Amino acid sequence: MSVRAFPETHREPRKRILLVPVVLILVGMLLVYMHPWFSTGFIGAVISLAGVLSIFLVGMVFADLWAASRRTKDIIKARQARSSSAKADATGQDPFEEEVGREED
Repeated sequence: MSVRAFPETHREPRKRILLVPVVLILVGMLLVYMHPWFSTGFIGAVISLAGVLSIFLVGMVFADLWAASRRTKDIIKARQARSSSAKADATGQDPFEEEVGREED
């Protein structure tokens, strides 16, 4: 059984998710400004505040995913370096094995 580091993909998280709070704030502001005609001021304010709060949440999740991605890449590089050095060290014979009773000229 192998243990996989989070995340399972080798790609970094997309930065597109950082646009969600910005879109929420802009939509909320648009609804607040349209209040005199459509009475959407309260829901606009609520959506804008949700966007402001989600800046922190999305930022924390993105930072966590980014750190996990970097940690996974570092683990993969270390594992590849270990396997390549292990292959280079393997010469085909055991270094601790002695040849007894054999005389070479």
